Amino acid sequence: MTVELDTSGLIAGDTAGLGLVSTPYAWIGVVKSDEGAVLQMVTGMAGGRGRGRGRRGGAAAESQPPAPTISPATPPQRLWLRVHCNFDTDEAIFSWSANGKEFAPLGEPFTMRFQLTTFQGVRPALFNYNSSGQPGGYADFDNYVVDEPRARGIERAIPLGKTVTLASGADGSFLAADSEKNLLMNVAAEGTNATTANTKFQVVDLGLGRVALKAANGHYVSAAGDAAVLKNLAGQSPGEAESFQWINLMRGDTTLMSLTNHRYLATKPNSPGAVTVTATGPTPARKGGECFKWKSVD
Repeated sequence: MTVELDTSGLIAGDTAGLGLVSTPYAWIGVVKSDEGAVLQMVTGMAGGRGRGRGRRGGAAAESQPPAPTISPATPPQRLWLRVHCNFDTDEAIFSWSANGKEFAPLGEPFTMRFQLTTFQGVRPALFNYNSSGQPGGYADFDNYVVDEPRARGIERAIPLGKTVTLASGADGSFLAADSEKNLLMNVAAEGTNATTANTKFQVVDLGLGRVALKAANGHYVSAAGDAAVLKNLAGQSPGEAESFQWINLMRGDTTLMSLTNHRYLATKPNSPGAVTVTATGPTPARKGGECFKWKSVD
């Protein structure tokens, strides 16, 4: 996030800049006093909602005083402020520029936290306030730009209409259609069946992020109690038993939740066999057999 700031309207006691509002918080900006203006990067710990009281009504948290990093350079009247947030590492770097092209970092990288005091992540803010208790001046902000080079994170779009393979994140085994038993199985990645048509499924769009999986023989993956079977619909449209909510996960993998029991397709790690519809959700390590990595084979 980058913004251009004209400080000609600031008076003594004014502070204006670009910040990340949360608990803790951080900002970069210009502080005006009778002696002149200085550029600072500040981090601090706010009390949060309810005048600093804990989310369960505990004792009030003491607000910590800001810890400023002051730039040795005198800021020009017109300057650019920037914060670069990396939400993979939860690290934010504040910087500034005198020409809007070359930016110099100021202060240490700031660790952004998602906490339960205010139950939210950081929020960007443009601000100006006066600490003297008297009416202050004004800050002129312009050209506020948010650049999101990876706005979707590493999440991938659902491969609607495409033919894919689905490999377990636990052991790399593939989902496969057993046309003799009419069951959905998982087969070892190194097995010869892992590259056959039986491991290929067409992702049929059912709307609202729901899909049906159509095997190469035309049968559909269907939930029958806790079992995942293959069903011949004889030209009929997929019903609830064949409907799965495709849920993208942050690492680019997915889970498939049945609409019949709100349980997920699951394999038994390192044990090829019948696939079930029994998982209650993804495990943090993605090693429970309920998370799948997909690859388009169209």
